Amino acid sequence: MTSIFVSCSDDEFTPPNYVTFEGFVNPNIGVEVDGSATREVTVYTANVTSNDRTFDVMVGDATTLASTAYTVPSTVTVPGGTNEATFEVQVSDVDLGLVGKTLVLRLDPTVDGLYTGDPYVLNVGRVCEGTDFTVDLVFDGYASETTWTLSDADGNILIEVDGYSDGAATATRSLCPGEGTFTFTITDSFGDGLTYPAEGSVTLSYGGEEFAVIPGDFGSEESVNFTIGPDGATVVGGDTDGGDTDGGDTDGGDTDGGDTDGGDTDGGDTDGGDTDGGDTDGGDTDGGDTDGGDA
Repeated sequence: MTSIFVSCSDDEFTPPNYVTFEGFVNPNIGVEVDGSATREVTVYTANVTSNDRTFDVMVGDATTLASTAYTVPSTVTVPGGTNEATFEVQVSDVDLGLVGKTLVLRLDPTVDGLYTGDPYVLNVGRVCEGTDFTVDLVFDGYASETTWTLSDADGNILIEVDGYSDGAATATRSLCPGEGTFTFTITDSFGDGLTYPAEGSVTLSYGGEEFAVIPGDFGSEESVNFTIGPDGATVVGGDTDGGDTDGGDTDGGDTDGGDTDGGDTDGGDTDGGDTDGGDTDGGDTDGGDTDGGDA
């Protein structure tokens, strides 16, 4: 009896010829204002061969990051004897704007017999620790009803955020708007604010310091006007609790419609009380004992 043994080297085992990026979904990278940052990206193959394998790296059409804001190698090589390799991507603060941009990478899918995984989408945004504007939301149970915007002094909407999922307890978003005057507006599509089944709130901070809190019972909409300057953020109008900012204690409370103008000073004891309509003019002097009484 004769037995025949046929050996197959690793190089002969090609199917499945598959390569893909690491499994992160839309990773984020922060770039300091006017700075740059580097991220390591990993690729994996479905099999191990004894030879090095080189794959083309392409920038996808869906990229919104300026071409001058990234450096990406044209290829990545998986060494023989392993099924993974890494390469570095460098990104810079070039025209990132307030909401950031995206860099989309693909492995060349046009090679015959080569199957590639999903694109690698890198979210690139500014970080400005110490001068960052932060929105902290505590939801009521129906986060999908919540939308908020940040506008500049001319009323241009700089960012609009929604898409929260019901059941989410909290959410945080930090931005680098720089100095200027802004309006933060939160809306609730149902009209009950952040009140059911639990009471929520919105806290606005700058550089880690809270400067305004909006209680959950704002109804359909609430806005806070504020200015960011060298010394921090200041609410325009006075109070920093969201409700009283525009129509509460500062503008429509005790100052203009309370004790000063409509209270004791003008309509109380001074003008309409004892002085003009009391004892002096309409009391004992003119209409009392002097003219119509004992005299």
